Amino acid sequence: MGNRQLHNPPLVCVISGDDAAPEVMRPTVEILRELAPEIRFTEAPCGREAQAQYGTPFPDVTREAIDAADCTLFGASGGPSRPILWYLRWNKETYINVRPVRWIPGYNSPMQHPERIDYVIARDNLEGMYPPREGDVSELAALPSSSSWWMAPPVEKVGAYSIKVSTDEQMQRVANHACELALQRQAAGYPGRVTLGAKYSIQPRTDGRFRTIVKDTVSQHPSLTYQEFLVDDMARRLVASPESLDVVVLGNEHGDILADVSSGTIGGLGLSPSACYGEDYAYFEPVHGSAPDLAGKGIINPTAMLLSGALLLDYLGYNKQARALTSAIEQTYQEGTLLPVDQGGQAGTNEFVRAIRAHLPRHE
Repeated sequence: MGNRQLHNPPLVCVISGDDAAPEVMRPTVEILRELAPEIRFTEAPCGREAQAQYGTPFPDVTREAIDAADCTLFGASGGPSRPILWYLRWNKETYINVRPVRWIPGYNSPMQHPERIDYVIARDNLEGMYPPREGDVSELAALPSSSSWWMAPPVEKVGAYSIKVSTDEQMQRVANHACELALQRQAAGYPGRVTLGAKYSIQPRTDGRFRTIVKDTVSQHPSLTYQEFLVDDMARRLVASPESLDVVVLGNEHGDILADVSSGTIGGLGLSPSACYGEDYAYFEPVHGSAPDLAGKGIINPTAMLLSGALLLDYLGYNKQARALTSAIEQTYQEGTLLPVDQGGQAGTNEFVRAIRAHLPRHE
């Protein structure tokens, strides 16, 4: 993750997000403060609150807070805070989205054997079909390469196109990070297997090039193994044979879709954390959205936000504290006495957080 230099003590920008997201952000920051009191947290306005106060959902004060921090903890965007998320992603060039996918006993998985699910998705976070680059289909007639396409674009019709962008630099960064993840996991007892999912059969210039770069990069690490599947087959394998997966490499839009499939196999989006890393910056957010239907009800599951907080602790070098938080969450689920509503229980957000707190190490 580059040659990043952290403040001493570290500085984290906190952006609560929209709708129900602040309801899981508040207890998460409280727990992070307890586990690592020296970390400084600065809260920045966003969304509707910022619009009311500053006349914009993304004011300069928030941009300055992001830039001044070592990383950002982001709640979730329901629309108003989306410009902030785009800034964290493309302006800070956080090129890789890492999504751990692991079932914990107590998760309400629909799978018959969820204990087989334990892998990590490494997704391109910058290119592919995001951010949107679209236009009228008639514009494609001006592209010199369009004459060599196997089917000419229907430029005489009314319609639109969307561009998929893949640069060697970005694909190489994704491949490098995936191999780093595989080596780290191998050292912890995992197989050290990198699996690519892409549509290289139909898109040789983009996904085919991605395939070559990932395969060549893995080959530079003798202890790692490589396998590849067309992305539609990859979707099937997430459900049928998750035990065959260790580090899964996906393009931007494919990763966006399949990561939610993966979340579904362990029990839902409320359980899935994510981290987005750049050369010298990172942000952390739960996979779930802002859940406007749950806002104010006090029942949103805080697990994904808390696990994202654990990833943040790891990033800042607080590995022991990250393990303690993850262990407390695991113990709470394994006991099964208090479970969130979306996991078949009746515990509200704060009640569930209190149960997790009871398993955290005591500070004398």
